[in-house]
Amino acid sequence: MVAAGVMNAAQKLGLDARAQQIGVMTAMGESSLQSLTYGDNAINPDGSIADSIGPFQQQSSWGTTEERLDPFTSATKFYERLPGVKNWQSMEPTLVAHAVQVNADPYFYTKYWAGAGQITAALSGGTTPSDATTDAVPASAAAGCADGPIGFPLTKPYDMSDNFGPRPGRVEGASTYHPADDLVGACGTPVYAIAPGTVTVSNRLTLSVKSPEGYTVSYLHSHVTDRTVAEGDPVTTGQQITAIGNEAPSTGCHLDIRVNTLGTTNADVATLANDPLAPNWVDPEKFYALFGQTLCDDTCARNYDE
Repeated sequence: MVAAGVMNAAQKLGLDARAQQIGVMTAMGESSLQSLTYGDNAINPDGSIADSIGPFQQQSSWGTTEERLDPFTSATKFYERLPGVKNWQSMEPTLVAHAVQVNADPYFYTKYWAGAGQITAALSGGTTPSDATTDAVPASAAAGCADGPIGFPLTKPYDMSDNFGPRPGRVEGASTYHPADDLVGACGTPVYAIAPGTVTVSNRLTLSVKSPEGYTVSYLHSHVTDRTVAEGDPVTTGQQITAIGNEAPSTGCHLDIRVNTLGTTNADVATLANDPLAPNWVDPEKFYALFGQTLCDDTCARNYDE
């Protein structure tokens, strides 16, 4: 996993959690946490074509092709340039990334900061680091990335407006059995993939991502124009894939998140109760509990009749 490689590189260099978050933020902005093998076709001042590749979109001056494509090595090269940025430890994160990457917009990375914190927190098993955080991520934090904690679809805090199970008909066209949880947020709020996979559905109402372990996570009510991925695209944990919307049938701006276990190869996920009224759909809260996480914690108000 790219984020894990970035965090491990920072740790090996003795850098703190804030530095790890800066690295993940930068890779999110450059490649959506993918080890991209194609260049960006930008024209250099000398008229040559840039050959930017890898998680950090580094050009040939940064190292060999293999080095730039490897998350750990490319991140190491990124971090090794930090000492050349005066006062980088106290600078605004996006300006630190800009100083190393030398991109056109110094504030380009700002929108990725919160998501990077969500990812680093999930992989370290802790909370989102603040600008003042100095705690290092444990050595084992990223070792179990493929089987470790999953991400959250929204930046906390958020509230829950509906849960899994039967419900009265709240809006025309909506089912009276709700195989999902509804999380509240303003329209336009970023929605992140909670697990890696491939986009299998992107229609008017639904965006679905199938995990390599066979289960499918669906995100409903976002507008197609807000989608940042399309059918067939690979997705990484913590990657922004869309934004909260109110695509009908909808009670307002919110995210409906649901998990379908049909075809899963994860034995633990397969043990989750399969509701006969919603075959193959499982309670997202129980899905999170399986990974030792809480979808709606003590910061999350439940604004519905349980």
